[in-house]
Amino acid sequence: MLHTELNPRGLAGVLLATIATLALTSAPVEAQSKDAKRGGKQSTKITKLAKWPALKKAASDRARATAKQFKKPQEKLQVEANHKLVAIGAGVAPVIIPLVSDRAENTNEQLFAVLDAVVDKSHASLLAREAKRPSVEWRRYLLRKLAGFHDADMAAVFKSALKGKDPDIAIYAGLGLLSLGKHDGLDIVLLAAKQRWAEFAEITSKVLPAGRSSASALPIFEKIASARPTDQMAGLRLLRYLMVKDQGMMLRTYLKSSAFAVKKEAINTARVINGEKPLDKLSSFQAIEQAQKWLLKI
Repeated sequence: MLHTELNPRGLAGVLLATIATLALTSAPVEAQSKDAKRGGKQSTKITKLAKWPALKKAASDRARATAKQFKKPQEKLQVEANHKLVAIGAGVAPVIIPLVSDRAENTNEQLFAVLDAVVDKSHASLLAREAKRPSVEWRRYLLRKLAGFHDADMAAVFKSALKGKDPDIAIYAGLGLLSLGKHDGLDIVLLAAKQRWAEFAEITSKVLPAGRSSASALPIFEKIASARPTDQMAGLRLLRYLMVKDQGMMLRTYLKSSAFAVKKEAINTARVINGEKPLDKLSSFQAIEQAQKWLLKI
C-alpha cells in the first residue's frame, strides 16, 4: 500500500477536482474505446488452439534427447539443439516445459529461447493450463509471457497469481491486469515501480501501453494525488505508459513539483506520451528547463 501524507490543500483539491470532472464527463467504456484508437493497440481476434500439435512418441523422445544438448558446454551443440527444437514447432512445448528447473544448474534460458520462438497468443490458453506447476522459474516465465499477450481471457490467471508468495510472479500478474485496464494488482506494481524499477522498467514499457486509456490512468492519478513524493514518482512511471494526452492538465501539477524525483518522472511521462524516449539522467538545472518546456506544450 502507498503511504500518504497531505500536501497543501490547493494542490490536492485541484487535482481531485480535475479527476472528478473527467470521470463525470466521459463514460469509462467510451473513453476506453477512444483512447485505444489514439494510443493503445487495437486488438485483433486470435484463434486459440484447444490442444498442442501432436508429436509421435519417437519424435517426442528425440526432442527430449535434443534438449539435453543444452547441458553441453560447447556453444555449437547448444545452437544445433535450438535449431532442431524450434524446427519442430509448437508441438515441442509440452515436451520441454517440464524440463524447466529451479535448481542452480539448469538450462532454463535455452528452453525459454525455444518457447519464445514457437509459442504465440494462440497458445495462451494452453500455456495457462501449466500455471500450477511447482517450478517458480517456470511460473515467472509463464506470467511474464502471458502479460505480453494482452489477452482478456487471462485475467483470471493473473488474479490468481497475485495471491502467490513469489513477488516477481505477482508483479508480472499485476502488469498483465493493468494492460487489460484492471487495477487489482495496482499496489503491487506501484511498489515495484518505486523499489525495483531498474528490474521491471523494460517489461513495463512493453506490457502497459496496450492498456493506455484515461480509464486506466485515472485510478493512479487518484492514488498519488496526496501521496509522498516517492509514491508519486512510482505512479508517474506507470502513467507514462497508461495516460493519454487529454489528461495533460493533471500532469502539470507534477511538472511544477519542488521534489526533483517527481519533476523528473513527470518530464519523462510527458516525453513518452508525446513519442519521445524517457531520460535516465537529468540534472536539477535540466529538470527545471525541461519542465518549463513541457508546461508550455501540454
